[in-house]
Amino acid sequence: MMVLGTSLAAVALIAALIAIHEFGHFIVAKACGVRVKVFSVGIGGRLVGFRWGDTDYRISWIPFGGYVRMAGADPFMEGGADDDDPRADGAFMAQPAWKRLLIVFAGPAMNLVLPFVVFTSLKMAGEPQPRADVGTVYAEGGAAAAGVLPEDRIVEVEGAPALTWSDVIEAFEASTDATIDLVVDREGARIPIAIPVEKGDYGAARDPYDFGLSSSAPDTTVLVDDPASPAGKAGLHTGDALTAIEGAPVRNWNEVRRLLLRAKAGGLAQVQVTVRRAEAASDAPAEPLTLRADPTWAPSLTPVDDDLWQGWGLASALVSVGQFAENGSSAKDAGVKEGDRLLAIDGRPIHVWRDVVLAVAASASGEGSAQTTRSMVVSVRRAGEVRDIQVKPQVVEDTDELGRYRWRPLLGIGSGGDTVLTPMVPRVYPFPEALGRASDEVVLVSGFILEQLGKLTTGEAAFDQSVGGPVEIFRQTRAAAERGVFDWARQLGLFSISLGIINLLPIPVLDGGQLVMYLAEWVRGRPLPLVLRERAQQAGVIFLVLLMLSVLVLDIHRAAVG
Repeated sequence: MMVLGTSLAAVALIAALIAIHEFGHFIVAKACGVRVKVFSVGIGGRLVGFRWGDTDYRISWIPFGGYVRMAGADPFMEGGADDDDPRADGAFMAQPAWKRLLIVFAGPAMNLVLPFVVFTSLKMAGEPQPRADVGTVYAEGGAAAAGVLPEDRIVEVEGAPALTWSDVIEAFEASTDATIDLVVDREGARIPIAIPVEKGDYGAARDPYDFGLSSSAPDTTVLVDDPASPAGKAGLHTGDALTAIEGAPVRNWNEVRRLLLRAKAGGLAQVQVTVRRAEAASDAPAEPLTLRADPTWAPSLTPVDDDLWQGWGLASALVSVGQFAENGSSAKDAGVKEGDRLLAIDGRPIHVWRDVVLAVAASASGEGSAQTTRSMVVSVRRAGEVRDIQVKPQVVEDTDELGRYRWRPLLGIGSGGDTVLTPMVPRVYPFPEALGRASDEVVLVSGFILEQLGKLTTGEAAFDQSVGGPVEIFRQTRAAAERGVFDWARQLGLFSISLGIINLLPIPVLDGGQLVMYLAEWVRGRPLPLVLRERAQQAGVIFLVLLMLSVLVLDIHRAAVG
């Protein structure tokens, strides 16, 4: 039933996008005196509908499309009968060019207006946002030295109250003082903390991440790098995920750490945990295990072995090797193995995955494909034994999270864990502020899409990571529906922006191509030559067919690999 419900929600979103687009064409056509024969959500054969006046309002069988059929709208018809004659009263082509421009532009315009309504409504309704909890404190950046700790809840920044992480970001960026003053809630106590700003940065835009603060925390996936440890003897394995400790559910590694250390400090000789095995199905029940303290376990310690590891032999899998790059890995070739715990790189302790990224980046000199790297000593622990492995990072071209190409040095490894956001809380904005924030968001997303389209054109972004077709839209919408109505509505707004912008591209067959032709006609005072229009339409059809086939192949491949 859940799958059926989310599938219907995905179909509803796609239908809504099409309906609002076609309604734009429809309502402006009516206002301009054009007779509309069919208003259809979906393509193919008529499923259901009704006739009102001159128009047949219908839902057609295939939901991935829609159309408004206007009388006399075929620009290549030189004559005909009834209302298909482009010269007849109420025919589309009988209208002046400026009216046709308005009718064609109205579809994409409606798609660009819809996100303002959706995002404003979401913000007024209290769309959940990550709470202002500190998930991770990095060694660099000043926050750690100032005394901020993971699980601190930031309640004030520069005297302004903070509820969500967005409040924290905005207050940091607005600050121009020599220190950023926080008040954090730590287990019920309000603690003031001043984070110094390095000289020369006064007045510059700032972000909490620059000061070593993140709202995300390591997930509960465990790393067991010594089978002789209490964790190893209890039967825990690297890749398993803890779900509860002494009956209390755990959502991230900070909670795991706090509860296990509290048990140790309380003198408990054993702790009951539940674990979901790495190899188990997602719906498999969690397995109970017992962690027993072992005073006879006395391993040699490294700088990254914290009190949790010293007590139970547990660490976050975020600092383990989870997989190797498919296109080659210098670390694997040098002898690094999956499940190894990363202790240090060139003597630099590895506490979080960002330490790995920074250490590897430090091995390179030069820019772009001309970068060169030096060999590094990667210290790992494997089955309780510390090993030093010489690895020379490879400079490779890959893509970032936005699908944009870049050159960078890599060891060819991926983390064995992941991160999770802090708990979500509702955040309600009054209408004026909600509209302003929604407008900023629409402008930001639109700018990103236009920039990405430009980079696709110049080859600076990967096609297969930047585009998606009906299958991918359906998949993403289903996933959003599973997360709730707020995410579903946000996806509606985001897809609507994309649809509006793409339809405005100057490609024949798309609305943008028609706009170019009618604009040229308006400027010239007469239509473009018929042969030119026919050739442009034919080229546009061929381009779109090839594009849709390419996107469909990519969609199917994505679905196949999960």
